[in-house]
Amino acid sequence: MLTMLLTFTAFFLIVGIPIGIAFVIFGLDFTEILRLRNLESLFLGSAELLNKYFAMALVLFLSLIIYILSVTLLWVFTIGGVAGVIKNFVIEPVDHISLRMFFREGKQHFFSVLGFSAITGAIFIVVAFVLGVGGGLSRKVIDFARGQEETLALFLSIFFMLLLLSIGLFLIIISLSITFYGIAYLVFNKTGAFKSISGTIRYLINKPSSVGFYIILMLGYLLMSFVVVFITSPFTLIPIIGAVLALPLQILNYAAQSYMSLVMIASMFHLFYHHNFLPSESSTDESDTSKQLTQEPSDAQTQEAPPDTDRPENTSQTHQ
Repeated sequence: MLTMLLTFTAFFLIVGIPIGIAFVIFGLDFTEILRLRNLESLFLGSAELLNKYFAMALVLFLSLIIYILSVTLLWVFTIGGVAGVIKNFVIEPVDHISLRMFFREGKQHFFSVLGFSAITGAIFIVVAFVLGVGGGLSRKVIDFARGQEETLALFLSIFFMLLLLSIGLFLIIISLSITFYGIAYLVFNKTGAFKSISGTIRYLINKPSSVGFYIILMLGYLLMSFVVVFITSPFTLIPIIGAVLALPLQILNYAAQSYMSLVMIASMFHLFYHHNFLPSESSTDESDTSKQLTQEPSDAQTQEAPPDTDRPENTSQTHQ
């Protein structure tokens, strides 16, 4: 929540203040934008405004670039620190979590999380590109079929819509699973970005139930978010009190969603730690059975020992 607060504050400090200063220095008149009536005048007027206020546009562009870079680095540090703290708590639960632990883990995993975020961002771009290409091809096929027969075009439109929806959901779920479990792989094994990606893919192939577990957690997160929004939204509709309660309810809503997201991440970290660093139940059962097999001959020998000790007495009694 502190990171989110810093994100909003940084927007006003990095983007808002330079724009306000440039507005005063260059004397920008926003009434010129309001006089643009249609789309043609909007483009022509935008070109004229850009030529007239080029320095203002340059200040705005640089401010946005600096803001995006600073917020990205802040969130990378936060994700690394939070993941490291959850990892330490999963391995050995403690009574107190300090900010010193958070900053130590954030500095330790900063560059690896930064590289991992860049790779996962590229994966989502590729997924969006694939879905866009698939949507364009399906649209062309539907347009061609509509020229032949309307019924066939209707069938193909429904078929391609369901197909793209299924493929899109599958790719998004797999990408998000790689992202969350990849962070767990990175902080638990202390590996680099590429090795974490490859190791996470092998883990998901060997343990496909992890993807199902993520789907269950995501459905629970969406359900709880809907419940929180459903409870808090009616209060904002009250005529006078609603405007006063809007900001506190929004903060409460974000706090609840943040807590649920941390519960989801911690649950996935627990599952990852159980699969990779704790002995499975099958291996413990095998070790128990092997111990029993090794103990059975000794027990049999101890049971057969008394007749051997009594054998000389029995022979002497027969001679007598």
